[in-house]
Amino acid sequence: MAAAISMSLAGSVLPVRATRAARTNKVQLSSSFVQKQARFQAVRTVKASASKKVTTMAFDDDWLKKDPLVFVLGFLGWTVPSTIGVSAFGGSSLFGLFTSSIGENMAKFPTGPALDDSFWLYMITWHIGLFSTMLLGQVGFQGKKQGYW
Repeated sequence: MAAAISMSLAGSVLPVRATRAARTNKVQLSSSFVQKQARFQAVRTVKASASKKVTTMAFDDDWLKKDPLVFVLGFLGWTVPSTIGVSAFGGSSLFGLFTSSIGENMAKFPTGPALDDSFWLYMITWHIGLFSTMLLGQVGFQGKKQGYW
């Protein structure tokens, strides 16, 4: 009888004898370091399943509890006030300066904006305000919905 070959996770090849040991789920292993033979049980597969509903205190799968209305109102809640002109920008608005810098950079399309271009300041400021408004809107909406205030 020819011996079958088994491959382990570590990539080593172990000979498996197709004898009485294979029928009893035992594998004969020998080593040049250890002169005696060792007997090991064959690996058995175990199937596990988890239930979807956990009644103990666990992490909620829907932790964001996103509502599209909050994101739309958060976007409008930042975009509309950012279109109001302020004296710090010489009577222009942050949104107006941001969109005009986008237009100026699109006119020089293959070349991107330089590192010292004011586009980066307008972009970072506008997006920090947008994401802060959306985050605080989500916190406020969920706090009201869940009865925290």
